Amino acid sequence: MKKISAIVVNWNGKEVLLDCLESLSKQNYSNLEIIVSDNGSEDGSIEAVQEKYPNVLLLENGGNLGFGPAVNKGLEIASGDYFIFLNNDLYLQPDSLKELAGMLDLEPDTGAAIPKILYYEKRDIINSYGVLVHYTSICCPNLVDETDPNNLEPTETACGGIFMFRREIYEKVGAFDPDLFLYHEDHDLSWRIRLFGWKMRTTPKAEIYHHYHFNKGVFKYYSSEKNRLFLLLKNLEFKTLFLISPALFIIEIAQLAHAITNGWFFLKIKSYPEIVDILPRILVKRRKLQRQRNTSDQEISRLYEGNLKISGIQSNLLDLALNPILNCYWKIIRRWI
Repeated sequence: MKKISAIVVNWNGKEVLLDCLESLSKQNYSNLEIIVSDNGSEDGSIEAVQEKYPNVLLLENGGNLGFGPAVNKGLEIASGDYFIFLNNDLYLQPDSLKELAGMLDLEPDTGAAIPKILYYEKRDIINSYGVLVHYTSICCPNLVDETDPNNLEPTETACGGIFMFRREIYEKVGAFDPDLFLYHEDHDLSWRIRLFGWKMRTTPKAEIYHHYHFNKGVFKYYSSEKNRLFLLLKNLEFKTLFLISPALFIIEIAQLAHAITNGWFFLKIKSYPEIVDILPRILVKRRKLQRQRNTSDQEISRLYEGNLKISGIQSNLLDLALNPILNCYWKIIRRWI
């Protein structure tokens, strides 16, 4: 039986964290190591873990490092054959880790196994089943807010969200990019896994419940958009960047309009010089990654979406104006990628 290391990131979430650890303690999988990477919590989280779960490996990071860097701290000490990273607000069904590990055991070309995530409060409604990725790199959880039909099939997906992956991937592909403080860090790792030739696959047999609260804060929009541009510059071939650039321009105009009407215009403007400032670092990472990759953008992009979907946002302008243009343009250029 392969050893699993489960890394839970926590920041001032004592109640949900204890719930998550309870679900991990009830897993039908004996060879399990649990690591909590705490980002400087001040709500008694650390003391509660020490008291109730003394066998859990506890990392005290001393401050909020961000999600990805906190996972990386856990990966540095993890001894497992398989790794899974978790938000503190997830509750796992007893067979979840067994099912995810079973997929990795049986499918050598699967680099990451992805669970079905349902809402904790509405357990028949899907929060995500893999992630849809638009060709401009905007992501949306697959089947979000749809009723679980209970007959979903395993499927390949462009991006994972939460997933279990092999130690071999950590050793060859690396961990989360430390430059991504929050948002798109999972997308970037998923992208690199696929660039190195592995597939991302979902399994409906692994069920996880999510205490989900949609964040409409301006910092989310700012960080997500800034990191999306970071990923495009880092991971795409130059030819692909050139081909999708008209669509990227349209998206930027739309995002600026959204920023003006939703109070984050100056943050959006601020993100451009910040990207320029870290561009030399992005280019260093890009050169290394492009030398190492063994999968083309043509193969990667076969799972990309032409229509844009944005979680939590319904818009006639998106459906009736923007999407027809974006989808038509994707049909034209995809043969050249």
